[in-house]
Formats: sequence, structure tokens, C-alpha cells
Amino acid sequence: MQMRLIIAGLMVLGVYAAGAQELTCEQILNQAEDEFKAGRFYGIPRMLADCVDKGFSREQRQRAYLLLVQTYLVMDDPIAAENSYLEVLRANPEYMPDPQTDPIDLVYLSKKFTASPIFSAFARLGLNASPVRLIHTVPASSGTTAENTRYTLRPGIQVAGGFDWHFAEQFAVAAEMIGFNVMSYRRTRERMFGGPDYQVFKDKLTWLNTSFALKYSFNRFLGSNVRKFVPQGYGGISIGYLMFDRGSVESFNNDPSDIGFSTIIAGPSSFNFLPYRNRVNYQVFAGATLKYKWNLDYLFIDLRYGFGMRNVVKPSSTFTGPPAQEFAHVDDYFRLDNLSLSVGYIKPFYHPRKLKRARTKSVLKQIRKADADYPKN
Repeated sequence: MQMRLIIAGLMVLGVYAAGAQELTCEQILNQAEDEFKAGRFYGIPRMLADCVDKGFSREQRQRAYLLLVQTYLVMDDPIAAENSYLEVLRANPEYMPDPQTDPIDLVYLSKKFTASPIFSAFARLGLNASPVRLIHTVPASSGTTAENTRYTLRPGIQVAGGFDWHFAEQFAVAAEMIGFNVMSYRRTRERMFGGPDYQVFKDKLTWLNTSFALKYSFNRFLGSNVRKFVPQGYGGISIGYLMFDRGSVESFNNDPSDIGFSTIIAGPSSFNFLPYRNRVNYQVFAGATLKYKWNLDYLFIDLRYGFGMRNVVKPSSTFTGPPAQEFAHVDDYFRLDNLSLSVGYIKPFYHPRKLKRARTKSVLKQIRKADADYPKN
């Protein structure tokens, strides 16, 4: 019984000690900030050393290293100030001084550094619709043309993942290394042979895609430095390989002399349409993305339209095979577009570093303007 009490007491003391350590580091940081305000700089680095190594949270590390940056600037130690600023960016890669409230020397120093990612990984998932762009209507038999042919949209899905290479502050090259796109449409043909019958064809195509795009980010959207929302515009090209194509054909009788509703006279029957398709196709696309800042990553919504560049149908296959022989189904020549709406996730790989060329011109202009506006005796 005594041993249990001793163990319980030690556990309570351990929890208390951990809480006290966290509280002590916060107190030390507050004390160091007070020392800085009082103009006593030289003891601050030693005061913060232990907690910087093992006791601070991410938010506290940012505050501590910002304090050290300003301390070293006052002490005229630029190397230590630069090293401390790199630690600020490692604690918070999105940190950016405010020229209106932060010291001008801190703003000037920040222009020598960046933590912007060189690469980002992303994944997206969403729905699509596939408008058909007719090249040429092909009748079911020689000399016969359907009175009315209609193409309607059917929903599909897509999933993709890839990487962005940020080669400039606002520009990136995106490569979707792998993507699956299920596209579908519906065709209705009436009076195929001069009578009241009609035919319904539903097609579902599954593509394996690789795409490349050039993106532009509006990083200063609405003049905000917070960048909670970041719009993007982009355009590119996609190469698709048709993996599966399954279509169903169904014929109906619509004679008004019958009992008042359509009756099935043939089908439905499903066929593999791969032998009748060009399996490699291309799209040129354009789109827009709205990214939302979530911690250090992004969530996004994406809208894209792709223009099919090649006839989906093999011209030599129009009148061959069971679909034509059993149901008088022939494919029109057409291109297949793609309108997609996706949601996704972006993981930036932040890389804090010193720039080869500092972006300090705007700060120097601000300093000169302040000097010019300062009243002279």
C-alpha cells in the first residue's frame, strides 16, 4: 500500500514539474522581453538559451528568436541576427514583419530571407461533366440520317496527385504525375429508320492522365499580407490513355398507337468499346484555384475546363462489330471536353534560406521618405 502511494505521489510530482517547466519558460520569455524594453540587452541570449533548446513551443520559439534578432541588431552582431531570423522562419515559415508596426531594421533584415517552398505536393478529388463536340454525324445506314440526335451530360469523377515546382515567387510549374478521370455522356437518336423508334447510348470512359501546367498565384490578393486566401490561374496540356470504355445500347418503341408509353424493343446490352476508340488523346486546359490557408498547409477548390484535341472514334471502326450489327449503333466523330470541379490538399515543403539577391529597395525608399518627412531644426 505504501509503495502504491509513493508511485502515485511521484506521478503527481512529474505532472506538476512538467507544467512548472512550461510555465517557467513562458515566464523567462516574458522576463527577457521586459529586459529588452528596459534596454538591458547583453544578458538576453544567455537567459533564453535553455528554453530555446528544449522548452519552447513553436509559438514561443518564434517570439524568442524574434527577440534575439532585435537584440543582436542592437548589439551590432549581424551574423547572429541572421542566424536567429532563420530560426524564426523555421518556427513559422509564413512569418512576415509588418512595416507599419515592426522596427524598420527588422523589416530590412527580413527582405534578405525567404521560406517559400521550392516544391509542394498536392492531391485532388472531384466531379466532372464531359461535353461532346461533334466533328461529323455518322448515320446508322447509308442514305439514312436520324431526325434528331442529342448529347446530354452525365456525371463522372476524377482523382489526381502531383507536385508544384515554385521557380519564382508567383509562378510554378505543376505536374500531375498520375490522374484517373471517369468521363461519361448520353446520346439519344430518334427516327433512325424513319419510324417512331429511338435509341439510347450511354458511354463511360476511364482515362489515365498526366498533365503539365503553368500556374500564377495572386499572393497579394486584395492587398492583404495575411494571405489566408490565395487565388491562382493556370493553363496547360494533358495526355490521356484510355484504359476502359464500356457502353450500353438500348432501343425503344415510341409508336403512339401503342399503349401510351415507350417499350423496350432491344437491349439493354453492354459492349467493350475500346476496339473502336483512339486510346491516346490530348487536352488543352485552363482553370482557376482558390487556396485557403490551414495551419502551414492549404486546402483548395479548383475549377477546370479541358478542350479535347483529337477524335475519340477510330474512323475505320464505325460500321464494324456487334454494336452496329446487333443494334445499328454507329459512333459519330467527336471530341470530348471535360469540365471538372475538385477539392484538394496542398503540402508545401518550406525551405528557409537567405536570398542571393536581397529585396530591400522598397525598405530603403521607405527609410529615405521617413528621413525627408522628419522635421529638421
